[in-house]
Amino acid sequence: MTSVAILATWATGSCISAELLGYWLHRLLHSGAIGFLSKNHMKHHMVMYGPLQEQRSKTYRDATEGNVSLGNIGGEWLIPASLLIVCAMGLFHLFKVRWLYQLIYFSTTLGWSFLMFSYLHDVQHIEGFWMERNWLLKRWFASARNRHQVHHQAITDDGLMNKNFGIGLFIFDRLFGTLSEGESAFNQDRYQAAQKRFQSVLGNRS
Repeated sequence: MTSVAILATWATGSCISAELLGYWLHRLLHSGAIGFLSKNHMKHHMVMYGPLQEQRSKTYRDATEGNVSLGNIGGEWLIPASLLIVCAMGLFHLFKVRWLYQLIYFSTTLGWSFLMFSYLHDVQHIEGFWMERNWLLKRWFASARNRHQVHHQAITDDGLMNKNFGIGLFIFDRLFGTLSEGESAFNQDRYQAAQKRFQSVLGNRS
């Protein structure tokens, strides 16, 4: 394998790795398994862009205001991501991975994660974003945004939102059975279950 092919393989693998880690981290935030992380994330889902609210606004409504964040990336993402980076560094050191490959992995992984799970996520909630009109991107963008809307509106009987954890790509939703193209009519009982489950982030909006 040529050096160019090796570098391309590392870059591609890094994108896939970032997508997989982002999928499982997003799924973790919705599970309620780590309460304080889920609480921060569900403010976005229940207060800013709740199931009964409009999913798009003129400017993005940031749920990280007043909380630990890096820009508009909240601590619920930063803390687990930092732990994963430390683990990856440890594995690379253990297996004596070359510095060049480590640089490719970390730069690509961080860049892809920011592009998909921060930038693209946020603009899906903005009215009239330019990707809606771009002849090359508009079909893909509309499909991704519709699936993300399902992610915000589909609720299980026990009040969880557990569909479409991807943002721009839904490879792992297909693989792990969480992909949904649409849901049935609004269910008041399920919505009330979600309100009860996430009472701590609703405050006086409940």
